[in-house]
Amino acid sequence: MTSVPETLAALEHEQWAHWTKHLLDTLCDRYALPADDPEIRRWRQQIQTPYADLSEHSKASDRVWAQKALTAVAEPLETALTLEYRECCRRLADPTIANPLWWLGYRCAIETLVARLAEMGIMIMLDPPAPRRAP
Repeated sequence: MTSVPETLAALEHEQWAHWTKHLLDTLCDRYALPADDPEIRRWRQQIQTPYADLSEHSKASDRVWAQKALTAVAEPLETALTLEYRECCRRLADPTIANPLWWLGYRCAIETLVARLAEMGIMIMLDPPAPRRAP
């Protein structure tokens, strides 16, 4: 299974290639740039190269932009999960709670979701749970 960051990096390359092809086509047509210019040939070769076939140096550039996109999505997700997790931990630390097993199950579900996201390359950090206080 390909990680989410790597999938996003491939999409970043695809988006870049689409835009750069459009830009080169427009500039070459408008300004009659020679198609055999070494820089234009180099750019066209890069455009036609699938992400999987890029050098590690080129992939690194796409990974930077993929990480930016992932952060934009993951930060609100992390905030929501952290708030829910803290509420579970707060409830479980309360010795007067009526149904601790429900909250324990909910906390375990959040921990499982965070573990599954980590397997896909999306890292969410949760605070360690507080111990349950004695009544």
